[in-house]
Amino acid sequence: MITSHKQSRYKHIILIGFLICSLLFAQQGTILTKTQQKEIIAELCEKIQNIYPFPEIAEQTISGLQTYYEEGKYSAYTDRSEFANYLTIDLEHLSNDTHFRFSFNPEVAVEMKKQKNHEVLEESLTAYEAEIEKWQNYGFKELKIMDGGIGYLDLRLFFATYYAGEVAVAAMNFFTNCNAVIIDLRYNGGGWDDMVNFLLSYFVESRGEVIFNVAQYTIDSSYYAGKTISYVPGKRFTNIPVYVLISRSTASAAEAFSSKIKYINSHAVLVGETSAGAENPISRVVIGDEFVLSIPSWRAVYQKYDTDWEGIGVKPDIEVAAEKALDVAHIDALRKLSETAVEEEVKEKYQWALDGVLAIGEPVSLPEDVLQAYAGNYGIRDIHFEDGVLYYQYKKRTKRRMLPVREDYFVVENYDFFRVRFTKEKGRITSLDEIFTDGSVMRNTRTNK
Repeated sequence: MITSHKQSRYKHIILIGFLICSLLFAQQGTILTKTQQKEIIAELCEKIQNIYPFPEIAEQTISGLQTYYEEGKYSAYTDRSEFANYLTIDLEHLSNDTHFRFSFNPEVAVEMKKQKNHEVLEESLTAYEAEIEKWQNYGFKELKIMDGGIGYLDLRLFFATYYAGEVAVAAMNFFTNCNAVIIDLRYNGGGWDDMVNFLLSYFVESRGEVIFNVAQYTIDSSYYAGKTISYVPGKRFTNIPVYVLISRSTASAAEAFSSKIKYINSHAVLVGETSAGAENPISRVVIGDEFVLSIPSWRAVYQKYDTDWEGIGVKPDIEVAAEKALDVAHIDALRKLSETAVEEEVKEKYQWALDGVLAIGEPVSLPEDVLQAYAGNYGIRDIHFEDGVLYYQYKKRTKRRMLPVREDYFVVENYDFFRVRFTKEKGRITSLDEIFTDGSVMRNTRTNK
């Protein structure tokens, strides 16, 4: 995949289908000579010198590669794929930049050399990848409404808006009636900058366009400005809580989104782990006739915000293990909404949702003798105590696990429209109250004393 700021600043590091397939045709039987290695490294160093946007790191990387070659480090790697793999490892190590990648892709190298227009080449590669990514809905993996009217989006890739724009608009409009939004980028490795900026435009509090940065392309000296847009199809989300989930796997464009949203939306909260720290946008160039080099190729000219995260990562506001981030964000959103709600009825709705989420995410532990005391018959409802757990059963139907919110108040699994509360008289359990979402209560007297 070729990266260009003209279409995209941060590309997800994907080896698209025909790049992978080209490995099947690798010339494994041809030995890579020392002279060929020298020529490849020389051209590689020249590209780094001319393209890489940070001169000091470029010199350091070039010097290290030349030293390794002179010391004979690569002499044993006569297989082209193996040679490329070890060069990639050294490029990343010497530069401390994980965007470097050197691969043996003879078919792609030939096709790239045929296409002299870099922008046309990029468009053709993007079109090819679009055919692959549409099977994954261009990264929009899951949409749902969680308890309390909290919208949730699992986004695995920021794909080019030319192809994925309609899906993005549909996803954002899905949140129209939500009280808060959670965007899950824990498994998102990056993508296209235009999609990052398009989605950010739904959350920006400024009415006008926000220019995040201006960068110069080191290959042809052209410029690119990353910015939001003044109009989006649908509702903006500027006055509700917004949570972005991140992890150590969150990289590149996903880090750009996570970092920038903090500057443009005062309600935004990052939850999870410090991200990967892979910022520098890349391009791909041919080395020799058989190799392709992925190399950072954009130099920042202007940045509105201090958004650098290369080698550092984006830090969360609420630090928690990635696997717990969704529960933590959901709970925090419900608590925040409950605290800020003015109407008592609305507060009760948020508290209802919060009780259910807490019962699962932060379960209360009750002694077995307390739980066992609730077991019994309550008319056409039975409460069972089995293996240290209470179960609710209506008319001998499926048993549902009961999750304690407090000592006498329980959530019934998969029955969110009512809760169970037990009442006592003189130390004895006398009834089971079913409390419904509309506030009504149905009392069920215990029949076995």
